[in-house]
Amino acid sequence: MSTTGAQWSLRKRLTRRVLGLVIGGWLATIVLSVLVLDHEMNEMFDKELTALVEVTVQFLDSADTAEIPRNLGIGIDQSELILRLLSQTAPPPPAPWPALTGDGFHDAPGWRILRRSAEGMVIEAAQSDDERREEVLEVASAFLVLTLPLIGLLLLGLRRITTTAVVPIGKLATEIAARRPDDLSQIAGHGLPQELQPFVSAFGGYVSRIDRIRAAERDFAANAAHELRTPLAAIRARLELSDDPDAAASVPMIDALTRRVERLLQLARSEAEVGIGQGPADLLRILQLLVDDMRPRSRHPIRFDDSDLDRLLVSSDPDALAILLRNLLENAVEHGHGEVRLRLSPDASLTIENPTLNPEFTQTRFQRGEGSEGLGLGLSIITALAQAMGVSLDQRVVGDTVRFTLVFKRHQT
Repeated sequence: MSTTGAQWSLRKRLTRRVLGLVIGGWLATIVLSVLVLDHEMNEMFDKELTALVEVTVQFLDSADTAEIPRNLGIGIDQSELILRLLSQTAPPPPAPWPALTGDGFHDAPGWRILRRSAEGMVIEAAQSDDERREEVLEVASAFLVLTLPLIGLLLLGLRRITTTAVVPIGKLATEIAARRPDDLSQIAGHGLPQELQPFVSAFGGYVSRIDRIRAAERDFAANAAHELRTPLAAIRARLELSDDPDAAASVPMIDALTRRVERLLQLARSEAEVGIGQGPADLLRILQLLVDDMRPRSRHPIRFDDSDLDRLLVSSDPDALAILLRNLLENAVEHGHGEVRLRLSPDASLTIENPTLNPEFTQTRFQRGEGSEGLGLGLSIITALAQAMGVSLDQRVVGDTVRFTLVFKRHQT
């Protein structure tokens, strides 16, 4: 079957889109969380500086010595947290930020500084922006690392969910693919999701239209064949009573036309499964009668191996079985090119084979073999009857030999 465009998987596309949406939302959430986290941590660091300044003020108030430490910290150029105690009159020692005026928080390049005047001195507590960013990044990284397993679980869960979601589609496709060609019944929509119900309804309407068309074809063929039989019989009777040589020569043509009409009627009845019972029928006896009837007028010899059976009862309608076997034998005689060989096995399997110059005729409906005077309806009747009777039919070409194998159900007495 030809396809237009590249094939794609609904499950994979659904997984990718849902996953992309979730991951995108997750990343947006992480970005917003980091911004909020940065704001909250900066407030925490500001409170830390405030607490440090308050403790320093209390320490100075309770100290007995008047000596004021100039700088506290590892070093002005290396420390991430610096505490400076300055005199309001003496020049301030060097600092990594410009001189500040006014109390409160100040932002200098690379630093966050809290300045406070108290008891004739100035207290400056500063914290490096690098330290703040590093702390925020550590927390954000930890948060991101914690979410990675959740993303893995999300992938696993999405795969299972999407796989489960498309299971009804696969079941529906399997059910349709497993149907026989003549099965035009409606699909049961029980257990299918709501999204598949329009497809079920559309398929049901499509099948109903096909069924109506097939029924109309069967009715037309059956009615036409039925209406033609009586006029053909009357014409044949008149031709037989005539003394005209041309009229006598037309009788075989009327007989051939009558046989074709009968086959049309058989085809219509077999496709409609009209008048097909469950038997039993003696397969051996029917085959013997058919072979004895066809041997005198067959173009090729017919050899029948009955495996020395006395009888073989099968669960098939005798009339339908006779029509099926006659069409098989006529098909072999008309389309074959050599001896027709029949073999009946005790397990109720029948093999009919003979050589042919055109093995492809077994694959094409209504195609006629070389020298055949029929319309190629035999194979259609065979296939329709075998399906209606529940008979296993296998046809294959082995070299230049066409072989039909039928397996019947033995009648249980």
